[in-house]
Amino acid sequence: MNMILNRSLAPDSEALNNIKIIEGQTITLSNNVDLHYINAGTSDVIKLDLVFDGGVRNQSQNSTATATSSMLREGTKNKSAEQIANELDFYGSYFQTQCTADDSSVTLFCLKKHFASCIPYVLDVINDSVFPENELSIYKKNAQQRLMVNKQRNSFLVRRLFYSSVFGETSPYGTFSEPDDYKNISRENILSFFKDHYKNNVKYLLLSGSIDESVIKTTENVFKGLHKNTYIKNDIVTKGKSCDKVFFDKKDSVQSAIRIGRRIVNRAHPDFRKLQILNMILGGYFGSRLMKNLREEKGLTYGIYSAMESFIDDGCFFIETEINNELRDRGLTEIYREIAILRTELISDSELHLAKNYLLGSFLRSIDGPFSLAERQKILIDFGYGYDYYYEFINMINRITSIELRDLANTYLKEEDLSEIVVGHK
Repeated sequence: MNMILNRSLAPDSEALNNIKIIEGQTITLSNNVDLHYINAGTSDVIKLDLVFDGGVRNQSQNSTATATSSMLREGTKNKSAEQIANELDFYGSYFQTQCTADDSSVTLFCLKKHFASCIPYVLDVINDSVFPENELSIYKKNAQQRLMVNKQRNSFLVRRLFYSSVFGETSPYGTFSEPDDYKNISRENILSFFKDHYKNNVKYLLLSGSIDESVIKTTENVFKGLHKNTYIKNDIVTKGKSCDKVFFDKKDSVQSAIRIGRRIVNRAHPDFRKLQILNMILGGYFGSRLMKNLREEKGLTYGIYSAMESFIDDGCFFIETEINNELRDRGLTEIYREIAILRTELISDSELHLAKNYLLGSFLRSIDGPFSLAERQKILIDFGYGYDYYYEFINMINRITSIELRDLANTYLKEEDLSEIVVGHK
């Protein structure tokens, strides 16, 4: 029997219920360090995260935290950077470092059968990194060059201006490096930061992948000399501006980069999860209102989206896009119009149903695989939640109403509370 497929009609969708999450476990090692682990996946691979209080919030000089994190890859007292890279490559393994505003981490990826051989390299890095002067010089020059190149991009500038505006330049969430900051970094600065925030101490360990007792035992034996970090993190001082209007004139620009948003509650607040569905409808996916209006109907931009960011001690909401200078004002008008509609009109049942299913589907993708599950577990660790947090999130999505969302929009998306940052040419 021949069937004619009508591609103009979307397939039927059904609510996602009974989502099950593979839950991680936590044990406290003999040295009082917490080891979190999640045994999941079908491949014999392991990811080990060591999390430190080495974030930007704890630096006393700009760029020190990121420089220290990056320079951990440049060799130790025992091995050069090339030796470490080559020897880990022999095992099909590698490690990487990351530094955020709130913390820093060193991560090892390897096959389970080589875990015992690879994990000592990580211990060597976090205890005996030497930060060679010549490598530091190269790092500083490269960092300065990258910054100068990035400063030619409107999207880069608008993000920096936005965070500095809404959080304030004294907050680690609004502080950014300038060329002179990199120039002023010294090896002594880095060694001091390394000693305070990495050497012989760690906030916690997180294992994911093919985890069993032997992996846990190996981890405990290798890191038995570490201490639980007792460093008191610096308080966040926020001196941002409400409803700040900034236009940065960049004379060679054809397009204007735009960010509209504000400080908002973070994941610790019960409204955060509800705001996620409101954000999804406004600009959180390809079928959102902003995309339909500005891209599909009016052709004002190639893409536009909205998002929420949750830091440990703060949060923000923003809309971002790039629009031709000549169409910029029209685009801004349409953005504010869509926000106003959320405050005044109820979302239809069909649109709400679609957004709920999309958000639940996105959540399902975010728990697909051991490493993704570990990222979800890290959120729970950092905010002190249990897995009930995610089950409550699923239930909230399924039961939230259009009236609740309209009330949220009136609370958090008033135009007079939104900052508008534009980088373009008048």
